Parts: sequence; C-alpha cells; structure tokens
Amino acid sequence: MKTSFYPSNNFTGRAAIIKEADQICRSINVKLPHSSPYLAWNKYHQPIEHYEAFLPLWKNLDDIRSATEKTDTAYDYYDVLIQKIQNLKCANCDDLCDIVYLKCKNKNYENVRFVQLGGVNDQTGKKVKYDHIAIEFTHNGKQVLIDPLFGIADFVPNCFLKYKGILKSLISGFEEKLDLTLFKSDEVKIHSDDLKDLTNKYRELIG
Repeated sequence: MKTSFYPSNNFTGRAAIIKEADQICRSINVKLPHSSPYLAWNKYHQPIEHYEAFLPLWKNLDDIRSATEKTDTAYDYYDVLIQKIQNLKCANCDDLCDIVYLKCKNKNYENVRFVQLGGVNDQTGKKVKYDHIAIEFTHNGKQVLIDPLFGIADFVPNCFLKYKGILKSLISGFEEKLDLTLFKSDEVKIHSDDLKDLTNKYRELIG
C-alpha cells in the first residue's frame, strides 16, 4: 500500500532540480512498497479503538530501529535497515528518509541533512516540533525538501504551503497561523566507500 496521498504537481514549468527531487520521491514509492501505521490510522480519522490494531506494526518498526542502532558501522546500519524494510514492507518517515539520504548523497547534492518539521508561534515565541522527518539539501543557494512519506518534493517555502493542509488534516488543534520551520535532526553519516558498496548491492533502490 502506498501511503503518499498528496498529489505531485505536473512537471511542466518546474525547475529541473525539483523535477529530479520529485523523481527521487516517486522512486521510493515504486521501488520500496510500504505502509505507514501512522498514516493508515490518521488518514481516515479512525476511532481511537482502532489505534491498537496498528501497535504491532509500530513495534516492528521500533525493532528495526533497535537492530540498526546496534550495528557496528554506517554500512551495517543502512544494510540492516533496507533488508528489514523490504521484508516487512512497512516504514515511517525516518526509515524512508534514510533511503532518500543515500540517494541524495549519490547525486552529490550540497548540504544534505535530516530535518524535523516544526514551527514557532509568532505571538508567544513557543517552539513546536512535530514527529516528522524529511530530507533537505541546498541547490544554487536555495533549500530543497524531499518528504517521501507525504510524497512531496519542492523548494522549502512551497513545501510549507503544502504542509499546512496536510498537518491540518492529521493533527487535531493544529495552529494554522504557526510559522513553520525546520530543525536539524540526527543522521547516520556514511563514508563514500561504504556508500559505493551499498549502491552496488542495492543499485535499483539507491543508485
């Protein structure tokens, strides 16, 4: 089941880098079929009692993260992650972003990093961080965002406009006037030699 439910824009008139980023986003859904327990539950605003039905999937995802964290090298981390996602056919934003991260590094994008979506209330100054991860990189001085879970790829300001509608549908009491921003998130940096070896092993996925 593909979880991407935000329609991608037509390629016509879009910047070349955004077309490329969008293609990365699309390829994740095509080459790595997955489901997300978070979106499956929230997309249709199911009753709270249905939440428990998704707990086993969340546990499996937690087990994936635990297994990867115990590996010795960055190569092992990504190798274990990819194998388990492929077998389980279930992933959330951080898992999918790991794959996007590798693809972006292969393309030698500048300043590739994991970011966490959040916002600042312009009246109170209060910072809010949402449990959602995406990948950001720099192109000609502009920030580009790839969000494989929601299926969007665009310059950051454009993504923020799309996020407003998405978050409103997923988060009860979402503050529409919140000024969205991005916070740097943790990442598992990989050496170029390890990336080359991983790419040779999973060329169709991350090449």
